[in-house]
Amino acid sequence: MAQRNPTQQANAPRARLTCEQVTNLIRDYLNGELAPEVTATFEDHLRRCTDCVAFLKTYQQTVQAVQSLSYEDIPPEVQIRVRQFLRSKM
Repeated sequence: MAQRNPTQQANAPRARLTCEQVTNLIRDYLNGELAPEVTATFEDHLRRCTDCVAFLKTYQQTVQAVQSLSYEDIPPEVQIRVRQFLRSKM
């Protein structure tokens, strides 16, 4: 089998991701856990898909909002109701 030279590899067509694949990879992308080739393919998809860009922004905002919450921000009566609900489901 013939080996490709680096120039051919750089010019090789890149695989495409579907929107579903992109949404499944968002957490790993934001954590910097994707392989460089997958990251490049992911970002290529984002350049073409405004829906995925919007989803990514919403995901980032949701993560930031959740991280900004503290246990003390939850009113005591809500804490009690959540605990009761969880106990009833166990």
